Amino acid sequence: MAKDSQIANHFRSFLTTRQGQNVEAQIAEAEQIVHSIDKIDSRKAFKQVQSQIQKTEYRVRVLNIFTRVAAILFVPLLIASTLFFYNLRVQPDIGQFTTQEISNPSGIRSEIVLPDGSKVWLNAQSTIIYDMPFGLKERGVKLVGEAFFEIKTDQQKPFQVESGKVNVTVLGTRFNYKAFPEDKDVEVVLAEGKVRLSSVGSRTGKEIILKPGERATVNKTTHQTKVSSENVEKYIGWHEGKMIFDECPLSEVALRLERWFGIEVKLADPKILNYEISTTFENESLHQILALLELASPIKAELIPATIDRTTQTKNREKVIITGKN
Repeated sequence: MAKDSQIANHFRSFLTTRQGQNVEAQIAEAEQIVHSIDKIDSRKAFKQVQSQIQKTEYRVRVLNIFTRVAAILFVPLLIASTLFFYNLRVQPDIGQFTTQEISNPSGIRSEIVLPDGSKVWLNAQSTIIYDMPFGLKERGVKLVGEAFFEIKTDQQKPFQVESGKVNVTVLGTRFNYKAFPEDKDVEVVLAEGKVRLSSVGSRTGKEIILKPGERATVNKTTHQTKVSSENVEKYIGWHEGKMIFDECPLSEVALRLERWFGIEVKLADPKILNYEISTTFENESLHQILALLELASPIKAELIPATIDRTTQTKNREKVIITGKN
């Protein structure tokens, strides 16, 4: 019953539109023709059928009337039903909307294809959220963490990425967006195309347009924005299995290793916190990376296997303790 009532309400709404009024007028015309058929004098018609010629003419005339009625009725009803049920299809109830959430834990990265064909490479410790049906009114996702986007072009529906601090609007492009909760800055790096940034809560309301090869950082607290030209590969290479460090402090290296492998890294010697690393790892294992770091820098890394906590029966993560070489 509720469904019938809903359909009736949709149909009444449809009849208030210009298309609905045209259909209603055509149906009224058809009704007048049907009434005229009812008024045909049967006796006069019987006399006319005595003659074969007259019979043929009458039959043709009646058939023409019915043909016209059928055409007038069929076309508007076809249009009405098409438009009516199309409106039902493209205007779903609010209750039909659902939220899709995809999350990666530490040590896991994934590639996601959105319903519009856009691709998202989701980093570890990251989440994207979007509404389904996707792109009904606008295209977009909410992001926590880091993701690389390859967006399908749609001039009518720009794609938006929100993190709660910085909104990015794109038409068709490839870019990296990093917004981990613990980071003080939101970072956007553009590989191809064009994106527009707006800082949520900024008093100026200023928007920034990035060009390919540019990197923007927005402070979450002050909304201060910096734009620089960069080698974007070191910021986006992770989605192809690369970890690229370019004069990167060891503290940052440790954080990225934690996210990449789902481990805990402890820097036990304060002297090595700001030691800078410049190297590239591509699909190497944790053991291989630690061995290479020991060879190329004055550090020593100890890997402690994962253990089971007997009290809570939970598994503790693998741990790496890094110290300076004596």
